Amino acid sequence: MKGVKDFYNKTAIEWADKWYEDESVLPCLKDFISNFKDKPRILDLCCGAGYESMRMKNLGVEVVGIDFSEVSIEIAKKRNSQIDFYVDNILNDYSYIGKVDGIVVIAGLIHINNEDLEKTFIQMSKVLKKNGFVLIVVREGEGKQEKQSYVNIDNVEYDRNFIAYTLKELIFYSNDFFEYVKEILPDDNDLWKRYLFKKII
Repeated sequence: MKGVKDFYNKTAIEWADKWYEDESVLPCLKDFISNFKDKPRILDLCCGAGYESMRMKNLGVEVVGIDFSEVSIEIAKKRNSQIDFYVDNILNDYSYIGKVDGIVVIAGLIHINNEDLEKTFIQMSKVLKKNGFVLIVVREGEGKQEKQSYVNIDNVEYDRNFIAYTLKELIFYSNDFFEYVKEILPDDNDLWKRYLFKKII
């Protein structure tokens, strides 16, 4: 059975075709960017094929993107020549990109196991300036979601390792580095939650 990275390399073009056209995340991005006084430098972490990177760039933001899918980053670079993209893992030390004012992690944490969640916040804290903001978009729930995790494509089985998180869990694992600020565009009927955190150290 193939894993998360294999899944996104296989489906990168499909995600790009869908999300370069779908602007449903745009209101959330505008709300997030409104927290900065000047033109911020934002890291799009787990950026996929760069569709939300493109939208933030169009909103006047300086953007840098990171994703572990080589195929996704190849698409992102082709479609966004003015944005710097890197192939890397959210669990690695990516401080070589320099400091950023904010970080956007849209559906990136849903593939991170519970025991690795604190490490993701440690790595984010290394590149984020003090008092910088993080937008975290997660699926509300607890633990691995079996139905969303296992996918068959062209008779090949993939385990996406789809993990849902509660706000309580996010606060617990980020507490040494970040404080919870608010939910962006709250919607009780939406299983996808958009949380704003602020770096405190």
